[in-house]
Amino acid sequence: MIRIGINGFGRIGKAILNQVLDKQNIRVNAINFPGFDIRKIESYINNDSYHKTPKRNVQIVSDNKVNINGNIIEFFDARIPNKNMWKYSDSKYVFETTGKFLTESSATQHNADYIIMCAPSKDNIVPQYLYNGNHLNYNGEKIVSNSSCTTNCIVPLIKLLNEKYGIEHCNFITVHAATASQSVLDNPHLKKRNHRSVFNNIIPATTGASKSAIKILPELNGKIYGTSVRVPTGNVSMVDMNIRLIKKDTLSNILEFLRGKDEIIVSDDEHLVSSDFCSTENPTIVDSNACLEMGDNDYKFTIWYDNEWSYSSQALKLLNYIHEQNNLPVSRMDALDIGIARKNASNDLLEMN
Repeated sequence: MIRIGINGFGRIGKAILNQVLDKQNIRVNAINFPGFDIRKIESYINNDSYHKTPKRNVQIVSDNKVNINGNIIEFFDARIPNKNMWKYSDSKYVFETTGKFLTESSATQHNADYIIMCAPSKDNIVPQYLYNGNHLNYNGEKIVSNSSCTTNCIVPLIKLLNEKYGIEHCNFITVHAATASQSVLDNPHLKKRNHRSVFNNIIPATTGASKSAIKILPELNGKIYGTSVRVPTGNVSMVDMNIRLIKKDTLSNILEFLRGKDEIIVSDDEHLVSSDFCSTENPTIVDSNACLEMGDNDYKFTIWYDNEWSYSSQALKLLNYIHEQNNLPVSRMDALDIGIARKNASNDLLEMN
């Protein structure tokens, strides 16, 4: 059983909890959400404007504990992570979903065995790992980042195309649903456009997805560029991507190749719209009817992703892989190496004494 804690209980924290409640191998032991009234937990869990999950059986056990479908979850109220709360709740892995602890120095305040940031790290120390991107490179780090939702969308496709055809150049724009950081009505903000109402505006914005993609696929450094617009929808986003491939092929052949990678990406042929992709777990859904062959070796790909649900699903897939790697059986040679190291350490200690 993988026992986890969640720091923050907004859109991503809630999505992670709801997905874990339907899994047999993961359990949420604790949630840290300062100022939350635990009496409102049943309404918050069972009602959502976008994700229609099964109704949960919620019972309040005490002032800081709830029973959800037979799982006892402890709630903490710490604005700065208490160094003992995750240990106390036996939460070995912690999802950092607040966006406030995104450097190695700040994340270590959690004092958990392993921390997965649900946003790109803000320093050059914490590595970014992305499932079906570079997750196989995980090397036992205690603090990692799951990168961003847009990066989780574009990297699997870019990686497949680069391995098959080679990529000369890639640029994209993500048409991104509104997020909680935006304003419902116009109000003052440090950034000139971000103070405008998300209700009735298309707002040009920036994205760090191209920088994150290069960290995950460094062989494409200098070849990926992206920007963003925010649109007045509440969930599900779309990437419009233009790629120049090194090896030429027909669009139909390329799409057929991608259909054969259904364990990594999904191909949609049904002329769907954004709301149809709500609560989908795959982060890379290629809209075959909206893709174009533009002459020479240039192609346009339209990719859908649920920026909440699929991102949370990716985070849990990364968790599973990290847990597997951290619990691999020790080989005979590794055991011998460990034994020798312990013997040497013991001898060093005797010499010191």
